[in-house]
Amino acid sequence: MYFFYVSFLYGTGVIFFVCEFMIFNETIGKISKFVSHIGMLFTHVVGILKMSILIFGRYRILKIMNVLQNEKYHYAPLEDSQPGLLVVKEKFVSSGISILVFVLYTFVGVSAHISSLITINEEIKGDSFEGTNKTCHDYMPYFFYIPFPTETKGQCGIAFAFMDVGLGIFAWVIACHDGVFVGLLNCLKTQLLIVCNIFTTIRARSLKAVNLPKNYKILHDEYNPALEKELYRQLSHCTEHLKLLLVVRDDLEIMFTFVTLSQTLASLLIFASCLYVASTVPMTSPEFFAQMEYFLCVLVQLSLICWFGNEITRASELIRLSLYESDWLSCSRRFKSSMILTMIRMQRPVYLSIGKFSPLTLATLVAVCRGSFSYFALFKSVQ
Repeated sequence: MYFFYVSFLYGTGVIFFVCEFMIFNETIGKISKFVSHIGMLFTHVVGILKMSILIFGRYRILKIMNVLQNEKYHYAPLEDSQPGLLVVKEKFVSSGISILVFVLYTFVGVSAHISSLITINEEIKGDSFEGTNKTCHDYMPYFFYIPFPTETKGQCGIAFAFMDVGLGIFAWVIACHDGVFVGLLNCLKTQLLIVCNIFTTIRARSLKAVNLPKNYKILHDEYNPALEKELYRQLSHCTEHLKLLLVVRDDLEIMFTFVTLSQTLASLLIFASCLYVASTVPMTSPEFFAQMEYFLCVLVQLSLICWFGNEITRASELIRLSLYESDWLSCSRRFKSSMILTMIRMQRPVYLSIGKFSPLTLATLVAVCRGSFSYFALFKSVQ
C-alpha cells in the first residue's frame, strides 16, 4: 500500500508540474503572467525535492527521531530544573506549527479557486465565453496546460478542480516536509537547552544521587570519592549526550542543506513575483488577497526554518556559560579537564548551513527579503 500511495503522490505531482511547464512559452509575452508562473514553478520544483526527501530519506529521518528521543538521555526533574516539562511544551509548539502550515498551505489553492470563481461569475453571466474575447485561461489564477476542453464556464470549473488537486497535493507534501523539518530543528534546540540545564545543575544532581544535603560544602571533591565519582559520571554522560546532538546536527545538515538552499533561492523570486502581481491589481480584488496569502505562506515557510536554525545556534552558545556556572571550583582535576575540553569544542559555532554557503539564521531571512525587493523593483522597471 505504501508503494501505491507514494506512486500516486509522486506521479500526480510530476504530472501537474509537467502541465505547468508545457505552458511556459505562453506566459513570456506578459510580465505579470511570467513572474507569477515562474514563482509557482519554483515552488513546485522545491516541492518535488521535499517529496523526495520524505520518500527516500524516511528511514534516516526515523533514525534521527529515535536518537533525539532516546530514553537514555531523559533526566529527572530537580526543583526549577524541569527537562520533561520543557520537552512537552516544545512538542506542543511543534504540533501547533505543523497544523498551522498544513492549513496555511492548503489555503493557497483554496483562495486562488475562490478568487477565480468570484471573478468569472462577475464577468461571465451565462455558461459560454462567446462575445467576451476571453477564455478559461484568462481566469486561471495559476497557469498550466489543461488536458481537456474548457469551452464553457462549467468546464472551466472542472479545470479549477483539477488545479485544486495539483496544488493540494503539493501543499500537503510541502507542509508535511516543513512540519517534520521544523519539528526536528525544534527538538534539537530543546535537547541542547536541556544539556545546558543539566550542566548548570550537575552538582545539585550529584549531591542528590549520593544522598548528601544540597548545602553540602567541601574544599576538594577528592575528599569524598563517592561524590567525585558521581560528578564525573554525570559530566561524562551529559558530554556524551552533547556529542550525540552534534552528530544529529551533521545528519540534518546532510539531509536538508540543499533543499534549504533551493527553498531560499525560490523564496527570493517568489516574494518578488507575489509583490509584483499584487501591485498590478486593485487592493480590493480577490486576486490581491490570493497573492498575499501565497506570499504569507512562503514567508512563514522560510521564517520558520531560519528562526529555529537561529535558535539552535543560540542554544549551543549557552553551553560554555552553563559549564562555567556548574559550581566547579572544588571539582577534581579530571572533571575540570573534561569541562575545559568541552568548552573549547563549543567555541566553534553550531549551525545548519544553506547549501554549505551561509548559516541558517535570521540574518538570512533579512537578506532574502531585501533581495526580493530589489527584484520587485526590477520587475516594475520593465513593466
